[in-house]
Amino acid sequence: MCLACEEQDYFFRVWCAGFIARGEMPPGVTEEDLDAMGFELPAAMRGKPKPQQPTATAAAPAASAFSCDSPDGE
Repeated sequence: MCLACEEQDYFFRVWCAGFIARGEMPPGVTEEDLDAMGFELPAAMRGKPKPQQPTATAAAPAASAFSCDSPDGE
């Protein structure tokens, strides 16, 4: 993983941790995403039924989304 990717991953985790510390679910992040990063669900979300996800196809990433062009392809 290139340094820019590692840095982006770090700051994304810090951003998510801020929401979780306040007992909120980070916007655009699923329970599965949090589990994959090793975070627990915010206390406010535990025991609540999962909200219905729209069945439409996944939206394309935002134009401002980071994209690694590292030659190692990771």
